[in-house]
Amino acid sequence: MRRLLIGGALGVLVVSLGVLVVSLAARGGSSGSSATEQALQRKADSWEIGQIEKNFHKAVSRKDIDLMMRFWAPHATFTYRLGETATGKKEIRKFWLEESKNFRRTWHMVSETLAYKTRITVNGDRGTLYFECHYLDVKKKTLGPVTAADVDVARIHGRWLVTNFVAASATLST
Repeated sequence: MRRLLIGGALGVLVVSLGVLVVSLAARGGSSGSSATEQALQRKADSWEIGQIEKNFHKAVSRKDIDLMMRFWAPHATFTYRLGETATGKKEIRKFWLEESKNFRRTWHMVSETLAYKTRITVNGDRGTLYFECHYLDVKKKTLGPVTAADVDVARIHGRWLVTNFVAASATLST
């Protein structure tokens, strides 16, 4: 009885392995992916890159420096004024805390963007993100400055992170 049970279990294992091998062969191996899978991956990557923009606005509006620093690559660059660039997370964090108005207690602006003013591209493990920041003074109920961000991103250790961020003025257009 014991031999029959062991033999049956081995038979099931061999059949399961055979099905797996046939399945992989039919797909062309494990490295191949269909156009549908690639399109789904591109959409997932675009969504993840879009979260950088959403978290940027959330971090600025809530004055949450830890959230702000989560999406920067270790050796990222951040050009915040013409000819002025912070390099690495330490310098970038210092800029936000010491030079930017955004993290001051006296700054009562909320930052947001209009969806149609956001553009994302994905090419393998690299991509770009463009968005505008519309600042709203919540106390005065007025529109504040409008800025723009032109961002390079990369998938690093499975996460999309900012590698180069260039801030600039944005012009309002209709």
